Amino acid sequence: MKNRFNKDDLKKGMILTFSLCCVVLFNILLGKIGVIFKALGTFAKALVPFFIGCALAFLLNPIHTLFEKAFVKLYKKIKKTDQCNKKWPNIVAVTFTMLVFFALIASLLIILIPELKDSLLKLYNKIPQYITNTEEWAMKALKNNHEMEAMISGYLSDFEVSVTKFLNDKIIPNMDTIVTTVSSGIIGGVKIVIDFAIGCIVAVYILGSKEKLSAQGKKWIFSFGGKKKGTHTLEVFDYVNSVFGGFINGKIVDSIIIGIICAIFCKAVAMPYATLISVVIGFTNIIPFFGPFIGAIPSALLVLVESPKMCIVFVIFILILQQFDGNILGPLILGDSTGLSGLWVLFAIIVGGDLFGFPGMILGVPVFACFYTLLTIILRDSLKKKGLTNATDYYMDLRGFDAEGRPIKGPKKKRESAKNRKKRMLAAAALERAKEKAEEFTHKSDSKTEEDK
Repeated sequence: MKNRFNKDDLKKGMILTFSLCCVVLFNILLGKIGVIFKALGTFAKALVPFFIGCALAFLLNPIHTLFEKAFVKLYKKIKKTDQCNKKWPNIVAVTFTMLVFFALIASLLIILIPELKDSLLKLYNKIPQYITNTEEWAMKALKNNHEMEAMISGYLSDFEVSVTKFLNDKIIPNMDTIVTTVSSGIIGGVKIVIDFAIGCIVAVYILGSKEKLSAQGKKWIFSFGGKKKGTHTLEVFDYVNSVFGGFINGKIVDSIIIGIICAIFCKAVAMPYATLISVVIGFTNIIPFFGPFIGAIPSALLVLVESPKMCIVFVIFILILQQFDGNILGPLILGDSTGLSGLWVLFAIIVGGDLFGFPGMILGVPVFACFYTLLTIILRDSLKKKGLTNATDYYMDLRGFDAEGRPIKGPKKKRESAKNRKKRMLAAAALERAKEKAEEFTHKSDSKTEEDK
């Protein structure tokens, strides 16, 4: 008896069965999409300490490398040998790195917390005075305008009724929910502290075993990609590391310097809320492009309430400070770490901020710079395969290629409208008819001359 199914039929049947299984599985997962996202969110929350640890290790790696090199040289000098077991220098380097990190945090807290506390208490104590001044200003403005005064009084009465109704209908009946929410917020704050502490421990382990982790990662890369693709992948990772490290670390140093300069100036001119304003300016300066404005606007309003003259001084100082940062300090520290033009920096900040909020505004630029470079490499290789150059200047005045493949360059020709094209064609046709008549007249004249002869 002959076999009714050959290998091709069996293969097609297996593919069809697998496709049907994938469709059914996708349908099931689509119905459970909420549960899946919830599970992924829970898993991501569990990994928060590890994310914090990785971020800290990345930021502290330059300091750790500096300490490790110094202790290796010291170890070789003490032992009087060229060979060195990196175990003990690495442990000492990790210890000193974390001590420097905790010392910086403690110093900032010791310096900033009392100053911030005084600024906030001063602001809180002056709120009644600000309200009184606003009322007096409003009364003076409305003294000779009774209609406006009556209208505003009506608005205030309606606002008072709305607030009372809101308190009676929303706040008081839901006190249990509010207490639960506040308790959850406190627990969330404690959890953040615990996650940060665990993240510090994770950072210690990563810094202590970074060479081993790097070697294990290379093993996976070369096992899947082979020698050529693995080497290319490592080059991409090196570039990503240089972009992120140069941008993030440089931006942090730049923002600290800007915050210190702002604090010195504000203290020198007795600016109201000097420490609070300097912290806001320095912190928001981490955000490229929009950061100075995000920090300057609320700070200027805060100074305006206290002293309008000082507000003018503060605005002028911020404009000068940002020009100094953008043209001198920023390029000196960051250099051309991203390789992006101003347009793409603006694009990365807007898109990153819209998708991921404040972290997206900070990390959007280096992430987009990596993708931009990757696309540039792909474009370069594609053009090379087609026998074209990657130089941008070559395409500035290029208008295409002729039938033989030679480049057509020069200014772009103005597109002819249909009306002008019709006129040109009619004129050409009239000229052609005139030429034909002229030739016909010349032919007749020659013929007549020959007959006369």
